[in-house]
Amino acid sequence: MSTLTKVFVVMLAIGSIAFTTVAVSISAQTTNWRATAESYRNQLAVAETTLRGLTAAHAAQIATQRDTINGQLSRIAELEGQLATARQDVGQKDLALKQAIAEKSNQEAMNRGLLGQLSVSQANEESFRKQRDDLEKSNLDLQTRNMHLLERVHDQTSQIAVLVEQRRQFEQQLEILKRENTTLSRQASRPGAALTLEDPKGAGLSQVTAVTPVASSAVRGRVLRVDGNIVTLSVGSADGVERDMVFVVRRAGEYVGDVTISVVEPNQSAGRLTRHRVAPAADDEVIDLSHLASSQG
Repeated sequence: MSTLTKVFVVMLAIGSIAFTTVAVSISAQTTNWRATAESYRNQLAVAETTLRGLTAAHAAQIATQRDTINGQLSRIAELEGQLATARQDVGQKDLALKQAIAEKSNQEAMNRGLLGQLSVSQANEESFRKQRDDLEKSNLDLQTRNMHLLERVHDQTSQIAVLVEQRRQFEQQLEILKRENTTLSRQASRPGAALTLEDPKGAGLSQVTAVTPVASSAVRGRVLRVDGNIVTLSVGSADGVERDMVFVVRRAGEYVGDVTISVVEPNQSAGRLTRHRVAPAADDEVIDLSHLASSQG
């Protein structure tokens, strides 16, 4: 029940009392004023009872409204506490937001710096790419020149191999002629003199010295090991091996290659593979070049 309704009820009760009083006054002037007064008195009692009931109800409503108001005040206090907490949270959020904005600014500054570094790196990369392209071009030029040089080396190697073969043939011819000269000298009982023979092209017989050392007898051995173009043999100075001697490497009677001795020890020697048909291997047979023809003959 609203306050306006309560006021209206109270005014209605007061009006009823006043009206009853006026009615009693008027009725007192009539012939049955006593009965009327009694009736009005009863009505007054009823009105007072009603007024008291209304007053009690109004008081109860006021108490209820007070309780409601107190509850609302408690709720307001609670909401004010929550509002203060929310304001504190908002303050913390604002501080965190400011920090986030500051960090964002720092990150943007760092990003700008990184972008600048990236631009420099890209420029350096482009420069390095150009340098690499130039180096690749230079490398291609060098490879081309190297190929030309290798071709020339192969040509020169082939020519050297031909010359070595010619020299070996000349040495063999010289050795044969020396032997024939010695035989003829013995037959003529003139061991100190040599018959006049026509010199082969490229070689002289008068007071000639062999290009490579010649052992007094054939030197035979085996290949111990092969390291690249360095071949180690099982014969040494004790067998009559000397520096610059040439050994022929054979395998099952087939020609493998030539080895020119450069290091001599008592029981073994080593030299460089000057030319070859196939790669030599351990246990291949070797014989000195100066006695190869006689061993085959």
